[in-house]
Amino acid sequence: MVEHLLPALQLVFNPVNILIIAAGLFIGITIGAIPGLNVPMTVALLLPVTFSMHPVSGLSLLLGVYKGGTYGGSISAILINTPGAPAAAVTCLDGYPMAQQGKAGKALRASIYGSVIGEFIADLVLISIASQVAALALKFGPTEKFSLVLFALSTISVVSSRHKLKGIAAGLIGIFLHVVGSDPISGSSRFTLGIFNLFGGVPFLPLLIGLFAVSEFLIQIERKASAGKKDAVAFISERREDSYVSWKEFKENIKTILRSTLIGLGIGALPGSGSAISAFVSYGAARNSSRDPEKFGKGSLEGVFAAETGNNAVTGGALIPLLTLGIPGDAITAIMLGVFLVHGLIPGPELFTKSGNIVVAVFVVLIVANILHFVIASLGLRLFVRLISLSRSILFPTVILICVAGAFTVNSNIFDVYVAIVFGALGYLMKKFNFPVTSLLMGYILGPLLETSLVQTLILSDGSVLPIFTRPISLVFVLLTVFFILWSLLIQKKALDREEAANGT
Repeated sequence: MVEHLLPALQLVFNPVNILIIAAGLFIGITIGAIPGLNVPMTVALLLPVTFSMHPVSGLSLLLGVYKGGTYGGSISAILINTPGAPAAAVTCLDGYPMAQQGKAGKALRASIYGSVIGEFIADLVLISIASQVAALALKFGPTEKFSLVLFALSTISVVSSRHKLKGIAAGLIGIFLHVVGSDPISGSSRFTLGIFNLFGGVPFLPLLIGLFAVSEFLIQIERKASAGKKDAVAFISERREDSYVSWKEFKENIKTILRSTLIGLGIGALPGSGSAISAFVSYGAARNSSRDPEKFGKGSLEGVFAAETGNNAVTGGALIPLLTLGIPGDAITAIMLGVFLVHGLIPGPELFTKSGNIVVAVFVVLIVANILHFVIASLGLRLFVRLISLSRSILFPTVILICVAGAFTVNSNIFDVYVAIVFGALGYLMKKFNFPVTSLLMGYILGPLLETSLVQTLILSDGSVLPIFTRPISLVFVLLTVFFILWSLLIQKKALDREEAANGT
């Protein structure tokens, strides 16, 4: 591939292409930060625009949107407890408490650092050992995917912190909500109550908007403004250390960043997995290996690093099966496949031999996009932080209008607005009674993959579940699930013992 490096650099390093990458990042960050809008929809809308471009320029635009949008969801998650993307729901757990403590700047910087480092390392792995990782990913059949999802679901106990039974209950509700609609195998309707709009299932974006944005709006309504005081969303600490990540704090989180990057890279390389699973697993792994697990959910910097690094490392991992095997890793890379096909490029082994200059150019674009990502996100950070200094009476009504509009415009259906309102009320009640809404969302996201992989496993094994315990990779994930749950319970017991000892003294 060395002989293709100079032509690739010439393709990438021209002013127009650099501007295209920057524009893609800006669009992605903006779209990702606005609840109700989503990156796959944006990439799909921009796809026709790329048909008239050079393939490298078209891919530069979409890769910029992909990277920027994956990070952008953390902005609203940290500032207003409303994730702009599903995977950013995990970032809410510690990012929003940090913002309430006046540390929004620190949380946002941790999000930037984790995102960019996770992307950068994942891209380096993509460049160096993509084919080997893709070969391993091919060994994941339905049985292995079921065990992986089971392992991811075990993190509900971690995400739920003290309220583990409530977290499990919320997760089961989320799985049940997935069941509403049409059976993926037989096509028969389930639990639709005769409502035509539910035949396709509970719409995802309205559910996400309701659980987080509408419920937060209802909670904010309860808060009364005090006379003579600025009714800001959250105060901004004047201490410099609350707005920056110190070198000491960064060094303390290097292991978390590396671990989450590997998790994101591995899960991203599995077709059909996605960043949400990676964020949950990374967060759970960080909490179980942390010296201070009781701080998670209360404003842990380590929690923000874990969620955002694992979330964004998926972008590099998802490109591995696309480039090496022609199999998209997620919905966004599936859309990107169209750019290759329109220009007569067939992703797979032959792409590296017949169009090596394009492949190397894509690798260069990934590295340049990471650098620009850091610059653009850092420049916008001060503006983002200033948002929470706005009055709640201005910010939250504006946010709720954007969210309602977003819920409607996805399918241009007023039913989706009703769904957002219903789940807003449900999310409000869950927060009041300490049921973690993140666990419900996790169950809903993982439900389709859990059901499909289980059914496929049973079909292939004539109704037997033994392959789950006899196939090597599947067995590893089953054992990890058991270990994860037991380790989580042990950590909780130690935390309770420390509290009892402290109260006793």
